[in-house]
Amino acid sequence: MSTNPDDKPSRRREIEELIFIKFPHFASGVLFLIACALNIVNVIARYVFAKPIFWAEEMLTFIVIWTVYIVAGSITYRGAHLNMDLLYSVMSSFWKQVINIAVLASLVACSLFTVTRSWQVVALHLKTHGVTAGTDIPLWIPHSALVFGFSFIAVAAIVRWRAYIAGKFD
Repeated sequence: MSTNPDDKPSRRREIEELIFIKFPHFASGVLFLIACALNIVNVIARYVFAKPIFWAEEMLTFIVIWTVYIVAGSITYRGAHLNMDLLYSVMSSFWKQVINIAVLASLVACSLFTVTRSWQVVALHLKTHGVTAGTDIPLWIPHSALVFGFSFIAVAAIVRWRAYIAGKFD
């Protein structure tokens, strides 16, 4: 066993990158591959055989929604959000840190608020046994994307709180 003090942080970083980067990117890649295959099959069915797959559009929408929310946590973890930094770039380091703390706090607070509201919608769909129009998929499944996605965003921001406060991501 190595006594290198850098081993623990690098191992932790590897696990974080597996959870927040590799898994989400793999899952989103698989989902987009499925979506592309479904879309191609639907186009062929529609224009060659005049028999479109009636549920394809609905499934494509759900796949895209889930893919966006799966990758949103990865974007948060990497600090790759769009930023408007015209004024930020000329601020002193003190005010940059104040802004960074405010950004982190509002990101986590807004994400958790959205999780609680989204969970209420999911719970309602679980209670009423609602299903989608075209595929009879329980409505709680597509609506769970928001619960998962915003939870993932909040966890990613909390895990990387030091990077958010410093304003430095690698």
